[in-house]
Amino acid sequence: MSKLSLAGSASSGGAKLLLLSIGTLFVLFIYTLLLAEQFNWLLAVAYIASFMGIFIAWAKLAEPKYSIDCDELGVHYHHRAGSWLLPWQAFSYSAVPSISGEDLAFIGFKVTDYDAVLAKLPLRLAVKIMTEQRPIFLEAIKQSCSIGQCATELLREKDHFTTSKQHYDGVKAIFAQRMQRITAACGFELLVPVNAEPATVRKWCQDINRLRLQQLHPDDN
Repeated sequence: MSKLSLAGSASSGGAKLLLLSIGTLFVLFIYTLLLAEQFNWLLAVAYIASFMGIFIAWAKLAEPKYSIDCDELGVHYHHRAGSWLLPWQAFSYSAVPSISGEDLAFIGFKVTDYDAVLAKLPLRLAVKIMTEQRPIFLEAIKQSCSIGQCATELLREKDHFTTSKQHYDGVKAIFAQRMQRITAACGFELLVPVNAEPATVRKWCQDINRLRLQQLHPDDN
């Protein structure tokens, strides 16, 4: 089958920012040694900005080159904290999710088999995803509370979750409950952040859906 790789937005621009920050720091160092009469607050701010630029650039370069890889196994999501695999038969389609009519900067996956995701989900990655997607989770809670009095109850997440095949405890159980809350708000259990034009993101979703159909129904192609 043909493969599809989507570049991770978090890693873009890392090399350029690193070179710019190091170059700025070098110029500041030379200026301080040869020209500056005294070390003032403007120089201090410039040094801090340069070091922050280096740190941000390093963080960007540490991110995976591709955020999504599609192969014969399914859809792989790559994150600095790990990766998950969504087999082709474990979801029905992908699309751009929306809340209250506003498109989100994500690719959404309509999951039909929770066990396929949870069984091999790294705990560290699960925690990172839940942290990064907390604003969407809170919006889901808000939508579930039509009278504004049930948020406290909904925020109490149980540390156990059971599917028709498996029982989960701890982080995976909470992650599964988040999947349910998020799909109630936007229609999708798994979300992958993207930074691209809406038309480009919709094209990516179409390509993923096409590859899924090719893999599950090869005789139809």
